[in-house]
Amino acid sequence: MGLQKSLNMQGQDFSWLATSFFLAYALAEFPQAYLLQGFPLRKVMGLNIIAWGLAMCSSALVRGYAALLALRIVLGACESIVVPALVLVTSTWYKAPGLRAHGTLVGGLVGFAALHGSGDNDIARGDFGGWRIMFLAIGVSNLPVAAAVLLWLPDTVDAARFLTTDEKGFVRAALALDQGGNGRQVFKPRAIVEALADPAVWLLVSIMVLTVIPSGVIITFSATLVKGFGYTPKESALLNMPSGVVSIVATLLSTFAILRGISRWLAILMLLIPAMIGAGLMSFYQGQGGSLAGIYLINFTIAPTALVFNLVGSNTSGYTKMVTSYAAIAIAFSIANIIGPQTFQAREAPGYISAKITIFATNSAAIFATILLRVVYGRRNRRTEKAREAQLAAVARGETAVEALVDDEDLTDRKNPAFRYVY
Repeated sequence: MGLQKSLNMQGQDFSWLATSFFLAYALAEFPQAYLLQGFPLRKVMGLNIIAWGLAMCSSALVRGYAALLALRIVLGACESIVVPALVLVTSTWYKAPGLRAHGTLVGGLVGFAALHGSGDNDIARGDFGGWRIMFLAIGVSNLPVAAAVLLWLPDTVDAARFLTTDEKGFVRAALALDQGGNGRQVFKPRAIVEALADPAVWLLVSIMVLTVIPSGVIITFSATLVKGFGYTPKESALLNMPSGVVSIVATLLSTFAILRGISRWLAILMLLIPAMIGAGLMSFYQGQGGSLAGIYLINFTIAPTALVFNLVGSNTSGYTKMVTSYAAIAIAFSIANIIGPQTFQAREAPGYISAKITIFATNSAAIFATILLRVVYGRRNRRTEKAREAQLAAVARGETAVEALVDDEDLTDRKNPAFRYVY
C-alpha cells in the first residue's frame, strides 16, 4: 500500500514495526492481568478497546516512522488484554472456551478497498489514500464495539440482566458438572507459583511459541511474498484473502473433528501436517502456483492457537491460576510473533531462506511437544480417575448436590483430587 515508501523505511524497519507491537504486548500482559484481578472485566476490556481504536485512527495521521513505531507500541499494550479477557468471558458462559475468529479474510477486502484511495499517502499535501484509509476504517470500527462492551457485557453470570434467576442457576450447575467456570475472583499468590511451576503450562507455552512463529511469519509477510511473484499491490491484497479462508476453515474443521470425538492433541497434529507441506511448497517448489498454494497451506498453523487456548481453559481451574496461565500463554504468543518477523531478513529477499527453515523446524518441534503434553495429561488422569468417578456417582445418586461441586475454596486443578484433564 506504499507504507514503506511514504515513511521512508529502510532495511528491517518494517519488521521492527511488527516486533515493537509484540514486545509491548508481552510486557503489558501481566499488568493487564492484574487489572483483570482488581476491576470489572467489561471496564478493563472496553477502555482498552477505546484506546486501541484511537491509536489506530492516529496511525492514519503519522508523517514519520518514529510516530508510527510509538503508536504500534500503544496498540500492542492495549491488545494484550484480548486473550485473557475474552477467554475469561467464554469460560464464564460455556463448558468449553469458544473459538477465536480470524480477520485476514475481511482484512483482504478492507485492504483492497483502501488501495483505491488516491495518490502517494503524503498527508502533508492533503493526500489521504491507501494504508491511511485502512488504519482509519479499522480504528473507527472499534469504537462502537468498545461502547457495546462497556454498556452490555456482563462481568459474571449473576450480573446478566437478560437471565432469570432459574436460568442463572442452570448455567452455574452446567459449569459445575463440567468443572468449568473461573472460580471466585480472588488473588492467591500460591496459585501464581503453581501455574509457573506446572510442566503442562510450560508445554502449552512451548506449543504456542512453536506454532505461532510460522503464523507470525505468514500473517505479517504473506502479502509481501505474494507481491514478490509479480502481482500488483491490489492483486496481492485480493490474493491474500484465501489465507484468511484457510485459517478459518482449519479452525472450524478442527473444532468439528473434536466434537466428533477426535482428541485435541491429535487435532493439533493434523493441523501441523498441511502446514509443513505448505512450507515445503513455498520453499522448494519452483512454480508460482505451487508456491502460492504453499503460502495458503501454512495458514493451517494458525488454527492450533485456538486449541491451545481451549486446552488452557479446559484444564486450568482457580481464578488466579487461570489468569496467570493465560497471561503466560499470551506472552508466549507475543514472543513468537517477535521472533517470526525477525526471521525475514531484508538481505535474503526474495528467497527469505531463514524464514522458510524456521517454519520447518518449529513445526517439527511442535509435534513433539504436543505428544509430550498428551502423555502428561494422561498420567494425571490415571491418578484422579477413581475420585472423579466417585464424585459423579454421588451426584447421580442424589447424595451430593450439583451446587456442591462449585469450588468455594477456588481450588486449582492440581489441588483438586477429582479433577479430570481434557486432551
